[in-house]
Amino acid sequence: MPLSSFLKSTFNPIVSIGLDIGNFNVKIAQIEKGRFSKSRLLSFAIVPIEGDKSRDSVIKAIKQAYQDVKGKSKKVNVSISGPNIIMRYIIMPTMKKADLSRSFEFELEKYTPYKKEESVVNYCVLTNLPDKKMLVLIVIVERRIIEERVNLIKDAGLQPQLIDVDALALTEAFKAVPSRSKGIVALLDIGYRTSKLVVVKDDIPYFSRDSETGEYEIIQMISEKMDIEFNLAKEWSRNPQESKVKEMAEAIKPVLDTLLDELFLCFEYCERNLQKRIDRLYLSGGGSKAKILLESFEKIPNLKIDFWEPTQGFKVFSSLTTEKVRESTPLLGVAIGLALS
Repeated sequence: MPLSSFLKSTFNPIVSIGLDIGNFNVKIAQIEKGRFSKSRLLSFAIVPIEGDKSRDSVIKAIKQAYQDVKGKSKKVNVSISGPNIIMRYIIMPTMKKADLSRSFEFELEKYTPYKKEESVVNYCVLTNLPDKKMLVLIVIVERRIIEERVNLIKDAGLQPQLIDVDALALTEAFKAVPSRSKGIVALLDIGYRTSKLVVVKDDIPYFSRDSETGEYEIIQMISEKMDIEFNLAKEWSRNPQESKVKEMAEAIKPVLDTLLDELFLCFEYCERNLQKRIDRLYLSGGGSKAKILLESFEKIPNLKIDFWEPTQGFKVFSSLTTEKVRESTPLLGVAIGLALS
């Protein structure tokens, strides 16, 4: 190898890119790390999906986000989520990888409604447990969903390198936060249309669940019940007027009750299996900006509510103002986690 090529490969930074395609916008995070340095440079872009949210609109937003972040690699890590993604956390006897593979071959029908040829199945051992047992995550996805995501990325001029699920990406991002809690915590990422809950113990995800309740439902309910425009309802949800708080809380009660019921059921399940109480809830996502929602969460007894910033531990490079970067931070959990995967 010529010396110039050796020096180039040795001193060029390692670049990884995470691409999070949501219902409302596209988030991209690019992480650069020097080969002989522990510091990591993070650049990001968030681009709304305009118009009718069609496939072409999504591709346009991906291309714009990649251009805005000045992408240094065509290879990207992406994720999938939604009701068609089956995730099961299973406690099994400790066994070798080959035996585990054979076991799933025979028992797959227990976990999936899809035909074998129509699905993609993957699994990983998350951690070893006492009494010669282990916690295994199995993910089952319809093959067409994978193919659609791969084709979408390719049509945007990029190369899908890894396909993950949002829950694991969020966990990766949380593990990178220096000030994170080391006990049993819950991460709730409130997106525009969906919310993602992950229960983490010592950096290992023990449970996750997607909910079809997001910021949109909260804003829409305020708009309908209080007879105001959608954009004004959005502004009020984030900066509620003191005189309107009680009326807004009543307006979002049906949505909030649904979200809280799902939260309590998940907490009960995890506490029963982990035999310890979840006492801290970390919020992220665009919906975490809704102060009216935060005020409702704070009324839950014995639960500390906190926010986490996925950008902690990185040197952030952005042309945005400090305030704009701060506003963007809650949206970047999945994208950063994908870049770290």
